[in-house]
Amino acid sequence: MFRTLILAALGAILLSGIPAKADPFRIIVTETETPLVPNSLIYLARQEGFFERAGVDVTLVPVQQTPMAIAALQAGDGDMANISLSSLINLHAQGASDFVAVHSSDKAIPFIIAGRDDVTLKTMPGKRFGIGRPNSLDATMSAAVLGTKGVSLEAMTLMPLGQPAVRGQALMAGRVDATTLSIGSYLALPDTSDLHILVDVKDYFDAAPVVTKVDVVRRPTLEARADDLERVLEALTLAARDFAENPVHWVAAMEKARPDIAPETFEALSKAYAGSWTVNGGFQKDELLYAQTWYQKGEATNTAYIVDPAKWIDFAPMDAVLKTIGPSDLGDSISR
Repeated sequence: MFRTLILAALGAILLSGIPAKADPFRIIVTETETPLVPNSLIYLARQEGFFERAGVDVTLVPVQQTPMAIAALQAGDGDMANISLSSLINLHAQGASDFVAVHSSDKAIPFIIAGRDDVTLKTMPGKRFGIGRPNSLDATMSAAVLGTKGVSLEAMTLMPLGQPAVRGQALMAGRVDATTLSIGSYLALPDTSDLHILVDVKDYFDAAPVVTKVDVVRRPTLEARADDLERVLEALTLAARDFAENPVHWVAAMEKARPDIAPETFEALSKAYAGSWTVNGGFQKDELLYAQTWYQKGEATNTAYIVDPAKWIDFAPMDAVLKTIGPSDLGDSISR
């Protein structure tokens, strides 16, 4: 009798049209706390309710750097991962065709190279240079940037230290002589009196004007969770538009997320990031193709490394979002 009642109740729920609660959409991120860059978009979209308003339950899965994010996505521990574009292209060059980029929440990290007061570009050879890890995004890009300044990264002692905050602390403590980190991480250091900027954001970007981070999914996710993916991308796009139009909203959200950072730091960064928000998905064909060419410089054109962009780019989910909410004229010009 009791079993019959339970079955009847379940049948009534199904007939009533009440949807079963979907599994959370898991986004793998490579920072354990909200970063001080436009990539904060993913964290703040959850904190400020953008995902909830879009009708999708999102869980963030923090790991340490891109290799662990890729491993977690491969293992099925997430539905989308925020990784470096260079790593995605490398994956396809090695035959891992299951990964596809659908969005960018931070097209270009606002990197700088900072050093101790007694360090100059001319005296960098032989110095200790902090990097995330061998072949990490910061190391790869900084090698190119320093090369334009006549400095070889190989002429320095490379010290793998992990996350930007750790590299900044090491620089401040004198354990390294120079390192690459975002302008946000630099401004957040409690004491920069013994430090100075060797390569500023503009010079860094001029030397390496490429898309750095993309949001990727596995191909089965494109079908199995198509609706949730579009809701996620819609929420990220609407959050980006809000922060682009109302920088004070980003400042207020960051003050909640990172009470350890002085409010004036966020106010300064909000001005620096004014034109950086991915208000149309941050996923534009001309920029992506340029970035692929830039990352593949020096590779022989007849090698398997040259990857067909159609294999790692899928505009369809973001195009569906733009069809629903329309394009924005706040920046991030659309290219297909």
